[in-house]
Amino acid sequence: MTDLNTPLTLLGGMTAQTFLDEYWQKKPLLIRAGLTDFDVPLDADELAGMAMEEEVESRIVIENGKTPWETQQGPFDENTFSALPEKEWTLLIQAVDHWVPEVQNLKEQFQFLPSWRLDDVMISYATEGGSVGPHYDQYDVFLIQVAGKRRWQVLAPGNYQDSAIPDIALHILDNFNANTEMDWELEAGDILYLPPNFAHNGRSLDDDCMTYSVGFRAPSLQDALTGMRDKLCETINAKDRFAPPETGKREHSAQIHADDIAYLQTELARLISQPDALANWLGETMSESKYPEFLAPLNNQELTDAFQSAKQGQTFIRPGDARICYYQSEDTKTISVFCNGESMAINAELASFVQAITDQIEFDFSGLDLSQNEDLEPLVRFLIRQQGIIELVAPEE
Repeated sequence: MTDLNTPLTLLGGMTAQTFLDEYWQKKPLLIRAGLTDFDVPLDADELAGMAMEEEVESRIVIENGKTPWETQQGPFDENTFSALPEKEWTLLIQAVDHWVPEVQNLKEQFQFLPSWRLDDVMISYATEGGSVGPHYDQYDVFLIQVAGKRRWQVLAPGNYQDSAIPDIALHILDNFNANTEMDWELEAGDILYLPPNFAHNGRSLDDDCMTYSVGFRAPSLQDALTGMRDKLCETINAKDRFAPPETGKREHSAQIHADDIAYLQTELARLISQPDALANWLGETMSESKYPEFLAPLNNQELTDAFQSAKQGQTFIRPGDARICYYQSEDTKTISVFCNGESMAINAELASFVQAITDQIEFDFSGLDLSQNEDLEPLVRFLIRQQGIIELVAPEE
């Protein structure tokens, strides 16, 4: 993790600690020239090519299409693009960091924030006037202008009503009244950070507009309750019952008394007050792959072959869609390592090894002494099996 007191170019020379204290989940921040020395890896035509691939999640938004704010879902073909209007449309490609190493490298620059909160990098390309309409996100997002220009208008949560234009696929606000104090024009290299629920309306100012959106995972508290319920119900204690004591305060036998509710609250709080169980749910949930169909665990033979390759010095990489995190209880000498939705318990002495895996992208295990800790080999095998690290295979001629 980045030293929080070191000034970061990505934050315009601000330290991560200042950003966390003054802006993170509090208010927007405009960063001029925060992205430097970045060679855009994909042009508009290459993005269109990605949108033609079956496994890539893509969509097109046309403000004045067959219907207002017409939304088309990919994959697309050449006829789709040839039929688009000259202006006012946007192509969006989700999770480009899963497919393009250069985009993954960009995401790695946000390690001053919890890496397990990072979701993906979405790329939008827009012709002049292109927009997806005024809306809000329920998560933090960094909007990075990598090419062309885009105007962003932003409203704080208390300055708009959550009412949307009816009968369209997108949740577009129908009462967005711009605030001149949060109205910015971004050029290539500029970054706009927005906390959750800040409404924003972005519109392309030319035909070269390309924006990278770095979003963060924010599961709902309802999801957390549901997940914990499922975990708690895996083993049921039949003696856990609703059995409040009688205090004699009940005015009538048909009355549910406030003491009954207080008892139920206390007992439910007792059940949920299990930090290790909460950590297990959070780790498994936040490490789930966005597209698990592309990260099926290796079978035994595949694992054996890959592990032998690792010992022989073949290069391994942490792919852009791998999610790895860990948790250590204060009172134990073990840590739980989570990788792509699964977990294993290992000796806490290997925490630095897990940190190294999450800090780097490329690895050579040929000099690794697997005998230094009895949990090291099982950990490497676990990470390989879960495809948290994969063998870098040279392309065929």
